[in-house]
Amino acid sequence: MVDYYSILLRAVTAPGAGDAQWRRGLYDRSRQMLAKRMRALRPPPPMAEIAAEQAALEAAVKRIEAELAWTESNASAGDAASEERQGGSADAAWIEADRGPIIAPSRLSGAAWIVLAMIAAALGAGGYIYWAAMAQKSSPPTIKSEAQSSAALPAPPARAASAATDGDLAPGIDGGSSDPDQPYVFRRQPTFYRTLLPAGTIVIDKLQHYLYLIRPNNVALRYGIGLGDHCKDLAGLRHIASMTEWPSWQPPPDRLTRNPAALPGGPGNPLGARVLDLDDDSSRIHGTNAPKTIGSSVAFGCIRLVNDDIVDLYGRVQVSTSVVVN
Repeated sequence: MVDYYSILLRAVTAPGAGDAQWRRGLYDRSRQMLAKRMRALRPPPPMAEIAAEQAALEAAVKRIEAELAWTESNASAGDAASEERQGGSADAAWIEADRGPIIAPSRLSGAAWIVLAMIAAALGAGGYIYWAAMAQKSSPPTIKSEAQSSAALPAPPARAASAATDGDLAPGIDGGSSDPDQPYVFRRQPTFYRTLLPAGTIVIDKLQHYLYLIRPNNVALRYGIGLGDHCKDLAGLRHIASMTEWPSWQPPPDRLTRNPAALPGGPGNPLGARVLDLDDDSSRIHGTNAPKTIGSSVAFGCIRLVNDDIVDLYGRVQVSTSVVVN
């Protein structure tokens, strides 16, 4: 099913997005595109599937409108003071540096075209998958010869053998500094974020698997995170107590039998390229040797980012930075 929430949210929170009437026009065009694309699929999907897609779109619209209404009602009192304290020129340069020039849509048609193109592409991929599944069901079974059936299967790659059931990698296995197949929503990106917290604050949303670095003028830099069991109960206000580059890793007691030796800092280290220790003496924000675990919950570790992102965050914060954990 298409992630309508992420697609629509990207449009309605983009610089230059319009008011409630503007959004209603965008939603209407999205509904029309959905109906058109679903009718064009071959073979045609069941009515239940069409209804489920339409319900998902409506749920996304309702969720976005509720969130916008909540943020506007809770932040309106502090907007004037925040705008006066925090200039916009530095933040504009920050967005330019991270994402390049951002061109605000001047009319509904421009923004709607981007959103509808994303919906069309996602539905097109879904239609192909549906068609392929139907074709596989209708095709006759393939009869293998005795020689083919007795041939040895190729051995799986070493990295797959080192992966845990949750996608984590064993210590010493380097999965890279980023995941080229990472979903867009978990990639580092500026995003709309209305809050009364001061710029420079870190906000961790464990449920959505996001870490936000608050910037001026209702903007935050959002990172995708993986959540380890060690920090599943972490909540409240913390502060960064210390910062380390390429930390060494000591296996926890429940992993001593499998990985008895500590690892020095470097590729393959489960703590990754950087670590930000929090002031509760047990929790930390760190990198990882398994970038494909971002956006999920895993057995080990705390708040993890891909190495590219933890290096970026490390350069933007300092000791004593506030960390709010939701």
